[in-house]
Amino acid sequence: MKNTEKKLAALSKTVATSGIGNAEPWGGADVVVCAVAPPPTEGGFYPDPRYVETRYVAEISWMFEQIRNIFWNHPGYGAWKEELFGRLGNVVQNQTARNVDATMEHLIAALLHEAHAIAEEISDHEGLDTMMLTWDNHILDDFIGNSDSSGMLTPTESNAFLTSLVSE
Repeated sequence: MKNTEKKLAALSKTVATSGIGNAEPWGGADVVVCAVAPPPTEGGFYPDPRYVETRYVAEISWMFEQIRNIFWNHPGYGAWKEELFGRLGNVVQNQTARNVDATMEHLIAALLHEAHAIAEEISDHEGLDTMMLTWDNHILDDFIGNSDSSGMLTPTESNAFLTSLVSE
């Protein structure tokens, strides 16, 4: 897991010093990054994906790709990739809901912070906690109460987090 932390630190430094890249809209692990989600479908066997609405589609998609590349080869990735990307999607949605003027930099910092938290969880628990059985594309993170998610970063905390990673 130390290799993962090194790769996340390198990604954080890249973001802080070289900027954020662009990618085609992300779609994978039952998550779709888009500007506007389509209306829900009804009556299908498979649930709709988790739509992550953002005005920063290209940048958030790039970040999802970078994080995917870091976690891709971990044992058990196939079993918990929906939780990983669902949590990342929840971060974007929750940050945007709390602050409709959230900047791209704020969202990217929040994604990096969550990726570090996920890496720590995987290291501590030898995997990522998930639900054994789900419905309607729910993930474990969807059921964590507001008191447990109070650790979301404010824009000021996001900037401090990025600065701390660059100065290490």
